[in-house]
Amino acid sequence: MNYYLGIFGGVGTNPSAALLKGKKIIAFAEEERFTRVKNAPLALPINSIFYCLKKANISINKVKNISFGWDCPHQFYTVPKTLKKIYSKHGTLKNIYNLNLEERVRLGYDPNKITNEIKWAFAKKGQKFNKKILFYKHHLSHAASAFFPSGFKKSSILILDGMGEEFTGGFYIGNQKKIKCIKKFELPNTLGGYYSTFTEFFGFKSNSEEGKLMALASFGKYSEKIQNRLNKFLKYNKKNGDFTLDPALRFGGKRNINQRFSDKFIKIFGEPLFNKKEITKYHKNLAFNIQWRLEEVVKLLVKDLIKITKISNLCLAGGVHMNCKLNGILADLPEIKNIYIQPASSDNGVALGAAMLSAKNDKGKFLKMEHCYYGNSFTNNEIKNYLEESKIKFKKVKNIEKQIASKLSKGKIIGWFQGRSEVGARALGNRSILANPLLKNMKKKLNDEVKHRENWRPFCPSVNDYRYKDYFGNVPESDFMILAFKMKRKYRKFLPSAVHVDGTARPQIVKQKTNKKFYKLIKEFEKITGHAILINTSFNIQGEPIVNKPSEAIRCFSGTGIDYLAIGDFLITK
Repeated sequence: MNYYLGIFGGVGTNPSAALLKGKKIIAFAEEERFTRVKNAPLALPINSIFYCLKKANISINKVKNISFGWDCPHQFYTVPKTLKKIYSKHGTLKNIYNLNLEERVRLGYDPNKITNEIKWAFAKKGQKFNKKILFYKHHLSHAASAFFPSGFKKSSILILDGMGEEFTGGFYIGNQKKIKCIKKFELPNTLGGYYSTFTEFFGFKSNSEEGKLMALASFGKYSEKIQNRLNKFLKYNKKNGDFTLDPALRFGGKRNINQRFSDKFIKIFGEPLFNKKEITKYHKNLAFNIQWRLEEVVKLLVKDLIKITKISNLCLAGGVHMNCKLNGILADLPEIKNIYIQPASSDNGVALGAAMLSAKNDKGKFLKMEHCYYGNSFTNNEIKNYLEESKIKFKKVKNIEKQIASKLSKGKIIGWFQGRSEVGARALGNRSILANPLLKNMKKKLNDEVKHRENWRPFCPSVNDYRYKDYFGNVPESDFMILAFKMKRKYRKFLPSAVHVDGTARPQIVKQKTNKKFYKLIKEFEKITGHAILINTSFNIQGEPIVNKPSEAIRCFSGTGIDYLAIGDFLITK
């Protein structure tokens, strides 16, 4: 069988690599897990490439095609025609060089630079790299990453992000091996840019901490006054969702405080929340209305897409669709019969899409992506070596799931490191911090003592499949924690630490066939408490990538309020 390697990096954030054997995913990993730099901005996925090859036990010469999920028609830092028009109208052309480095790089990247840097990386290992790299359109790669692993024969596809080449998303139709673009959204009109601008306005990191803005939105209320203000920045057609973003507020004009928004923007929305200023009632309401407008626009876009395609299956990808609150609302639209969202919906999923575009004409068919455990793993012997090196007390135990379930029922916080690591932003039961959702103070305890983050941020539940509908009713299955739904009212009082202030939760449905060990753990917890549900958050602290190897798990465990570490079949206590 042929091997296909997909890569993405050097353009923005979330570099990654994915390796297929025929049409089967063999390995898929993000560069941040190896470099330990959150989102690994502007990096190429060198470590991820070598991991994928090692996992398949092949050399680069065995790979038929190497694909990159960004088309490179421009030389480094040159300005596409679209942006020349923007800057000639809303400022001077030289303003483009006042953009931060990440934005400048995303405007155009030199393909020779990519190839040369990869050549140098292989040369350092004494290997030759003589492969030609194929370049695919960014949003086509996003579309492929969602449609091909969806299990659908036909699907409507919506892609929305900050930008890719000169575009910000589009409508696509997927049919068997073909993906066709039927509509594009072009700069400066960007829903991802709309949301990331406000993310930075609130003092959070854009292209990284948009989830904070989404969580804060649940504490606010609708305001017609704020909607009128937002209309000055993002207008939309209330019939089909077509949207325009005023570039004078984001790209042009004077920017004395920040590069992502102008002084005119501040006059409309007030002083930004830098330096951890107090979040006022106005800011909570502003967050709500920012989220509400995004939801309204995208709902209309989806309805228009389905009207055009007449296909009720929907695939979603692009950074905007990391917004689980939005995704849950889309899943509930009457026009939608089935929904599939790429778990690595941000640019980390583009590598997979690029690889699949290369492999689409190979024999066989793509299988539905039912899990995302494609990262590294460690044997008990390898784990033991790490534990001995750290000089930490540990013991090997039988039936570790039963022992951990007992400790969880007593309110202990657990670091859970098992099997192959997940790809994407969500820990799904292999690199997780686990806790008891029945305890009222557990959310505060986790935020204060473990995650070291804002107390208003929620935690997500993992639920065994046979109890999923008990808690959430007749909603679509959510394998990847990327859809938010209302929890049934009668369970909210029993599970206070797994429900957000608005009554929603972002669940993971856990299945025995995809994660036997995690499934068993939750079942053991149910035997004690009567509830087959656990708090599951990523095994990291705020600002760091999810732990990738045992030494990182040990360090996180030792430096936080985690009570026990279950790593392989070993139990570590403090």
